Amino acid sequence: MAKTILRVREGAIAYYLNESSVGAKNSGRRFILSRTSDHGKTKDGWIKVNSTEHQVLVDAESDVERFAACASLFASKPHRPHVDRHHIRGMAGKWEGVAFPARVTHGRDATQNANQEIVSRHVGGD
Repeated sequence: MAKTILRVREGAIAYYLNESSVGAKNSGRRFILSRTSDHGKTKDGWIKVNSTEHQVLVDAESDVERFAACASLFASKPHRPHVDRHHIRGMAGKWEGVAFPARVTHGRDATQNANQEIVSRHVGGD
């Protein structure tokens, strides 16, 4: 599971330094630096960070220095696009609602299921 080590933001842009889980034996720790813009609404991509670059980011004294270091590091490498793996089901097919239950809109405002039952605890304001 990924663990956020560092989060720094300035205005609408934020950088996150995450440590991902290790792969095979003796592979060491892996770090990625991701960038979001528009106050977290747009995920701009991510880059791999080696241990030396990780140490430079962590050792920065202030948030201004950390933001500048993250920005220069992110600009110096080609970044990979963010792929949303949140949705595990594919495109809706003609069997939708027959072989599988009808889909509920995803997100926080999905308050009803396929049988029109209220499934959210937040509805009603009790």
